[in-house]
Amino acid sequence: MNLKTLGSYAWRTIKFILLGLCLILPQQVFSLPHILPQNFSPLATNILTWGLLLLGYALVIVIFNWQFKKDQPNTDKIFQKLSNQDINAIITGFITLFIIKIIYGMFMSQFGQTQNDQALQQMFKLSTNAALMMFLMTAIFAPLCEELLFRGIFMRYFFPKNTVLAIFFSGLVFGMLHFHLGDIFWTLLLYCTLGWVLAYYYKKTGKLLVSIMIHFLNNILPALFMLFSALFTK
Repeated sequence: MNLKTLGSYAWRTIKFILLGLCLILPQQVFSLPHILPQNFSPLATNILTWGLLLLGYALVIVIFNWQFKKDQPNTDKIFQKLSNQDINAIITGFITLFIIKIIYGMFMSQFGQTQNDQALQQMFKLSTNAALMMFLMTAIFAPLCEELLFRGIFMRYFFPKNTVLAIFFSGLVFGMLHFHLGDIFWTLLLYCTLGWVLAYYYKKTGKLLVSIMIHFLNNILPALFMLFSALFTK
């Protein structure tokens, strides 16, 4: 690897880190009620919070989509017609993720929930407004933005001509960024495996919408459960 190639990868790494920081910025709206003056009305706080959340994710999606398509004039649109094979891939991918999580739960039940799941549940329970925002983030924005970043962008930045390495490192980075220090090693392996499955189906079909839909189906049921639990359980 010559210096020019090394420098190119270093620059891509820096850009990827900056894009990763962009991904977490919209989530900071949850700290807004603690920053605003005490005489700020709850209604105004909610309107401002929702506005910043939606605007933040809209900007993230625009930036990610631009990077995904940059220097790739022949890139297919994210939202495109799915073939029967694509639909089968989505169903198979979702079932695969479901089975992986069941197996993990069977062997790791004594360790309780992952730190990531605990954090999500706590955020859902903050308030009704927070629960609705968390549902939107978990079920809609996370699948779209994370697949754009970890599959679409990452796999074009790094190892574009080596499918095995692209899938491996895409899943590894995805797993590491979902892993918390309080978790056990097997939790890291769980999230990496989920990332590998998503990356595999993206590469297999060549359509980012396939991995987005698998990710969406994987998130929607837990998100609905946590939403209803937060809204109807005292």
